[in-house]
Order: sequence, then structure tokens, then C-alpha cells
Amino acid sequence: MANVGSPQDTLTSMFRTSIGDLDYRVVVASIITMDPDTPRAEALAMRSGRIVAVGTVDEVLAAAPAQAHVEILERSFVVPGLIDSHLHLLRGGLKALSVLPSESTELTTFLAEMDRTALDPDWPDGEPSIEDRIAGLRRVQPLIHALGLTGVIDPAVTDDELRAYQEAHRRGLLTIRVVAMPYPDVDDQLTPGVATAIERLTGIGVSTGFGDDFLRLGGIKIYFDGEGMKGQALLPEPWVGGTDDLGLQRISDADFLRLVEFCATHSWSVGVHAVGGGAVSRILEIFEDVDSRTPIGQLRFQLIHAYLEPSADSLRAAERLGVIAALQPSIHWNNAAGLIAKLGERAVPANPIRSWLDAGVTVALGSDGPFFPFDPRHLMWQARTRMVRGHERPVAPEQAITGTEALAGYTTGAAFASFAEDRRGMLRAGFLADWTALSVDPTTCSPDELRTATVSRTVVNGSTVFPAPAC
Repeated sequence: MANVGSPQDTLTSMFRTSIGDLDYRVVVASIITMDPDTPRAEALAMRSGRIVAVGTVDEVLAAAPAQAHVEILERSFVVPGLIDSHLHLLRGGLKALSVLPSESTELTTFLAEMDRTALDPDWPDGEPSIEDRIAGLRRVQPLIHALGLTGVIDPAVTDDELRAYQEAHRRGLLTIRVVAMPYPDVDDQLTPGVATAIERLTGIGVSTGFGDDFLRLGGIKIYFDGEGMKGQALLPEPWVGGTDDLGLQRISDADFLRLVEFCATHSWSVGVHAVGGGAVSRILEIFEDVDSRTPIGQLRFQLIHAYLEPSADSLRAAERLGVIAALQPSIHWNNAAGLIAKLGERAVPANPIRSWLDAGVTVALGSDGPFFPFDPRHLMWQARTRMVRGHERPVAPEQAITGTEALAGYTTGAAFASFAEDRRGMLRAGFLADWTALSVDPTTCSPDELRTATVSRTVVNGSTVFPAPAC
């Protein structure tokens, strides 16, 4: 096999784009497949939205029709399409509509404006209509694709948001793959209590996994504790010594147990907002209780955030139960300095991704955008460096992860959290043709090179979604 990273000038003279079987396309590039059986490749072939061959140039061309369309991507590194495991896409779309000039397609402006207005209302002009939400989705999708993203898990999707997704899908407007996590509002005054949530979930008549590869139901989203920066995370020890303030528990143990029991027996997955180690520990105890009667491993329950003082016992319990850690380097980037000011040394090892991985837990990386930075290049850099806003040096650098592990968080890990590991997250024959072309190899380049890398192509279902096709 030729050196994948070697110059491909000789290939330029060997192959020319030909008009033949235009649905069968061969791409020649340095390919990082994330497939443990074939980690590196020189070419891949696509047909009808699927990858049909991956391997050396000779192997892929041998499997292709004689007149297949061949394209050479020089100085590009192709990786599986990136998946953000925690991005509020529709809310980001509404914000993009409200803060961006209508003609702006500049990614730098988009990211800067979204960061500047992160805590502003998503939609200041009253309750958005379904048409508003669809317009926002159409506005934001090209910008999200420009970041190399081909899929998202949208957490805490309301009924109105789910209707907007369904209508956008019906009209053929979805270009990004969405796993929507319904939000049953168990602590909302308008729909109080677990009994109401169970009744609503029962009435839907479907459960996690329903849908197709562009729009699928994920697990439900539940809030167990509050926010870290507001001092609401449920911690194992008091926030302030000499007090009994452990934080905020938003749902009782009994109600949480009842809801999880229902979900486990009715094929609903569960994603739980749990910032503090006290919340993480209690949730896993309840998961273990339910698991003793109804195994939950195949449902891929998620601990969402789980960044402030999770214990070693909790990490081991999560691995044992098959619980996914959905983690956001963006929160650590934004909040670490403030949390250290509140908690001192207790907050230094916050967001211990290294420890989660070493415990054998599947980690899915994401952003919690648009409320936090959501450029995956920046967040993979952050996870590799442990740099945070307000500090000149890395914070707890022993919790840093490798380039391959960071990419896995956005590919294989996020695909597993999306119930799609058999068709997304790797570049393998039979998988969906979703991929991203970068200017660097994210597994071997320096963190700073990754942070400033460019995205030259984003492909979903075999179609280029960035840069947008010329009209």
C-alpha cells in the first residue's frame, strides 16, 4: 500500500474526471476512516448515498465501473462526517435569523455573533411559529455544514420544535441528520409531574429509534440538577464549607425512578442533565436499580455534562451499565475559571474526559450550542490542550485526550449515541456517505494546527452540502 500521506501529483496525470456513471464516484485523498479494521485508506467510492468501497486507489478503482467519476482531493484529509452530540439546532437557527444580516454567509461572523449573544433570547419577537423555526433551520444548516458537521443530537426538543423538524423533513429541507430528544417537561408548571410525562410518552405510540436517517427520535431529556455557574449542580460535598448546600435536585428520587422504570420497559432511552458528582452518583444508583429488573444497556442511557466532581465509583458504574458520557469541552472552556473561583481546587479537574475514557465509558463529544462555542475544531483543540478562557496555562493537563480520541468523540462515539454506529461514524463499505475534508490530519497534527484548520468539503448522503453547489 502506498503512503497515504504522500503527494498525489502522479495520480493527477493518471486519472481524469469522466462523464460516465455519475452516481458512482471515487474520491482519492488521505482518508482517516476511524474503522479499526482499516484505519487508513487512499480512496473511497460512493453510490446512491452509500460508501461502496474503501481502500487503496487500485482496490477502489478495480471495484468501480470503467467510466466512474474520479476526483482527487490534494492536500486534504477526509474523515467521517462530524456529529455534535449536544447541539440545540433549531434554537441556533432562530438566533441566526435574529442576529445575522440576511445576506451574510461568513462563518467567522456567524461564530462571533453567536458567541457574543450566547445568553440573549433565541427569538426576542414572541413565540416563533413553525415557519419561523423552519426558516431558521434553513438559515443555519449551511453554516453548520461549514464547520464539517453532518449530524447533531438536538436535546430537549419541545413539541413545537419536533413539529418543525417533521415539517422540514416532509418538505425535503433537512440536509443535516438530526436525532431529536423529546423533552417531557417533568418539572414544568404547565405539565407537572411524572404521571403527565408518562401519559404523554405513552400517547406518542412510538419510542426511541423511530424515524429515518435524517430525522429520528432519540432518548427523552430529563433535568436532575441545575447549572454549575449558578451554584445549582448537585455535588457530593457542600458548595461552601460549614453549610448544607449541596446544590439543586430538580426531580425527586422517587419520581425519577418511576420515569426511568417506565422508559426501560417501553424502549425509551434516557438522557439526564447531571452536572454535579452528587447527581451523577444518585442517577447511576437508580439506573442500577432499574437495570436489575429491566436491563438498560441496549437503550444507551446518557449522562449529559457530568463534569463537576464525578467519582471513580461513578465512572466504573457507568461503564458497567453501558451508560454514555455526553460531554462538552465548550462548557469547560467557558466556565472553568468561574468554577475555580467558586470552588477552588475542587474545580480544577472539571470535565475529566481522560478519566471517563480510561474507565471504558463511551464518550460522545458535543457543544451545547448555541449557548456555548460549537466549532468542533476549537472544541477538539480544547479537549487536547485543556486551555480555558481566563487562564494562560492548561488546567489539569493530565485530563487531556489525544487527537484520535477527540475525533472519535465526534465520530464513532457520537454515532453510537445516535444509535447509528452501524452506518455512521466510520468510513466503511455499506455506511452512509457522510464525510468531511480538512486541511490537516486531526489525529496527528498539533492541537494549534487543528484549531486553525479549514474545512474544504462537507458531504451528506453523497451530496456536497459545503461548499454549497453552484447555481
